[in-house]
Amino acid sequence: MSARGSDPYRANRFCVSCKALPALGFTEVRGLSVDVTIAAENASRSAPDEATNDCRPVAASMAASTPEQRETDSPKLELCRGVTDDQALWTWLHDWLAGKVTPQDVRICLLDNRGTPATGWICRTAIPVRWVGPTLVADRATVAMETLELAHRGIDRIADLETCCDGAASD
Repeated sequence: MSARGSDPYRANRFCVSCKALPALGFTEVRGLSVDVTIAAENASRSAPDEATNDCRPVAASMAASTPEQRETDSPKLELCRGVTDDQALWTWLHDWLAGKVTPQDVRICLLDNRGTPATGWICRTAIPVRWVGPTLVADRATVAMETLELAHRGIDRIADLETCCDGAASD
């Protein structure tokens, strides 16, 4: 536990903000991750010794890699919410296709038990790449959900938590 005595934080209180979208309440955010790969020239040195099943050569070659040999990638960010009359997600996707909007930074802020931003991430230059509508099933009483997938150029931590979720509704 930290000196603040409030972490770990619960994953169910967060907010999402983006200048291209009005304040929207999302029920789920997926895809906050970064994958690091080592350039191919180290691949031949990074295979484990099959005779001894020793993985130390792998760790040694990874540790010896230079920053220029390391590449990062992040999966698409998925924003999920219940279907409403609001068509902002749909409109953003179609405006992007029509060339009417530019890539946007998307901020995701984890809130503490008082609703204050505790930590946050920013997905840089995000663009909508897929909208998934609800699965409609007549014999279930569930909420109809929609998902907007966003491609982006990487994730950073947000330093200035005071502006973390400006204009966003908290969930």
